[in-house]
Amino acid sequence: MKSRTTALTIIALTSLFTGSALASVEFTPSDDSVTSNLCVTAASGNKWKFHNQIKASALDKKYVAEEMTCNGLTVSAFVDQYGENGDSIKKYLNIQQQHIANVAHTN
Repeated sequence: MKSRTTALTIIALTSLFTGSALASVEFTPSDDSVTSNLCVTAASGNKWKFHNQIKASALDKKYVAEEMTCNGLTVSAFVDQYGENGDSIKKYLNIQQQHIANVAHTN
């Protein structure tokens, strides 16, 4: 019984530290371009900061949602893979709604 408790404690602590390590990933832009900074902000999950950066950048949400890439991925795929609040960013960009509309137009 004692070895089972010890094993469960080790598993719980390992999970805790692994989760903390993954949550502490910090992105930095590879250059000072507008798109690199937008990608980093998108990954942070802060949709208000993301909104303000898009507004200040002279890019529009449609371009960001449909054409801009982050490390070779669409913004949607990038925030899904690396983002802290990917659903919020995708909702802000209307990515789910645009995809549904595009599918409906092609049928």
